[in-house]
Amino acid sequence: MIDNKSNRREFLKSTLAGAAGLSIAPASVARALATGAQDDLVVHPRARADSCIWIWLPGGVAQTDVWDPKSFSPYRQGMKGSEVLGTCESIPTAADGIRLGAGLENIASVMDRGCILRTLANDIMFGAVHLRAQHYMMTGYVHPAGFKAPSIGSIVGRTRGRRDPNVPEYIYIGRDIDTSDNERLFIAEFIGPGFLGVQSAPFMIPDATEGLATLNPALGMTTERLDRRQMFFHRLNELADRGLIESTKADHYRKTIDDARAMMDSPVKRAFDYVNEEKPEVVAAYEPQISANELLDQSYYFGRRFGHGLLLARRLVESGARFVQVEYQYGPFKGFDMHESGRDRMIEMKKQIDGPIAQLIRDLDERGMLDRTLVVIATEFGRTIASQPAAGVEPEGSSESHNGENLIIENEAMFGFHGHFSSCNCMVFFGGGFKRGYAHGRTAERHPMVAVENPVHHIDAHATIYTALGISPETSYINELRPIYVTKDGKGRAVESLLR
Repeated sequence: MIDNKSNRREFLKSTLAGAAGLSIAPASVARALATGAQDDLVVHPRARADSCIWIWLPGGVAQTDVWDPKSFSPYRQGMKGSEVLGTCESIPTAADGIRLGAGLENIASVMDRGCILRTLANDIMFGAVHLRAQHYMMTGYVHPAGFKAPSIGSIVGRTRGRRDPNVPEYIYIGRDIDTSDNERLFIAEFIGPGFLGVQSAPFMIPDATEGLATLNPALGMTTERLDRRQMFFHRLNELADRGLIESTKADHYRKTIDDARAMMDSPVKRAFDYVNEEKPEVVAAYEPQISANELLDQSYYFGRRFGHGLLLARRLVESGARFVQVEYQYGPFKGFDMHESGRDRMIEMKKQIDGPIAQLIRDLDERGMLDRTLVVIATEFGRTIASQPAAGVEPEGSSESHNGENLIIENEAMFGFHGHFSSCNCMVFFGGGFKRGYAHGRTAERHPMVAVENPVHHIDAHATIYTALGISPETSYINELRPIYVTKDGKGRAVESLLR
């Protein structure tokens, strides 16, 4: 009998320390031994949100033309880089005192329901290395971390668990399942479960417009035949070596197979039938406002893929999903990774994200879901004026201190924010307990446009998101006999001024 709190704490720590991926989170001792969650060690906050839709716009969004507009500086051949403060006009929004970059008129119409963090500050300089910055935003840890860091989606899914037993807790929409080179392999790592293991891996949906064939049996395969095969699989497993049968990792893989079979009869399958179940005008609102032949680079166009991914995300949350991430797929020098023609390419990108994001917010609000669904819009770092004519070759830290005084804008291809800017960035939140119609912090009006009022570092931004979702920033998981915290060293602190 363990009869005092401190001894219980030590007992639980020693009992569970040997198993990788065990959670230090509130539950009973019995549940702790069964699932890895531990009582008394962490007090989780009251959850303001039950679900999260994380809109991931990798490539480095130029915050000064989107969420934090500055003075419009029209192109003039021979102008100095220091004169380029904004490549578009700013527009008013439905929230008093908040302005966005032109081209986001639809999102502007719902900003009375949004919260902008304009001073996401960072002391780590990533230079032009996008993937390290993406790893940091997705996991809260700088690579190499010394362990395989879980993504925020895996952490939320593992800690909060499933809302519906047949719906995966972490779903990822929009990224091809591709590990054909080191870059794609690395991305698969930091959007994945890390040391938490296969049971916390994302359920991947590459393209919402193509459905998911694996939710339907192959031609000629009946439900009864599928179930017989699954039963045969489990019987074969019973013939394996005792060590394999009792292996935790093997059990996780078996459960993954069982979960996949359960999904074939679950609400997940119906969520894909949005074309038939949604009103035509709603589906149309998720379409991009530009076609491929209007782009400067027609080889990089995803059409309806991003917008329909958001529509599917909403339907999956309605079906019981916990965490859904939707990506406008990253590609070097493509999308938001603008190394030239920044003004024109930003116009193109806005036409692909503005309508769908705004429609998602309207849909959630009209259905009474926005209060309990947190929508996050994020990218890996911001943009600034390039430190030299050939953007993308600047050494780490040079863009962060560069003011553009010595850069001459010789042509329109140079007109835009092509420098990589780790020092300051923006995040946007809708619903899920965040304030409405609120912009937090202020940045300098001239280069370098660093945070000058109310900076919020990444660790505390992550802590705020976890807090809204009912997860203590001090939550940890045991990996190789040591605790790994969801915010580095458990030191993240929620920014209460962002929350309602």
